[in-house]
Amino acid sequence: MVLKYCICDFAGEDCNPCLRFPAISYAIPLFNAISYPEAEERVRKCENYFAVNEKLSYKRELSWYRGRRPRTAFTRSQIEILENVFRVNSYPGIDVREELAQKLDLDEDRIQIWFQNRRAKLKRSHRESQFLMVKNNLSQNMIK
Repeated sequence: MVLKYCICDFAGEDCNPCLRFPAISYAIPLFNAISYPEAEERVRKCENYFAVNEKLSYKRELSWYRGRRPRTAFTRSQIEILENVFRVNSYPGIDVREELAQKLDLDEDRIQIWFQNRRAKLKRSHRESQFLMVKNNLSQNMIK
């Protein structure tokens, strides 16, 4: 993998506004991207020449290069189906996840992460409700 950036003059001149698409540099590998702040600065400088929708996709690419993938936006109908399956089984097997992935047009790993996050949310809400019960019992006992 390599870091993408605009074709800029290395002497520090501005990017050519006619060059609207990023070029691939084979000189700067991905694992060294953090150690090249001047390359990242050139990218920010060149972003001024992109249209708004190109900027968004380009920033999404940059965030991917910083180690993050774009966030998956689940639709309401996808969430409803996932919630219904979760009520039946909070630990679905690979076959169920793959079937869901095919029906919902999502990656199987995104579904797996969704179930992990949903179990964590259930655990957190259960812990918070127990805390509130204990708190209410203590406050009622102190009033008596």
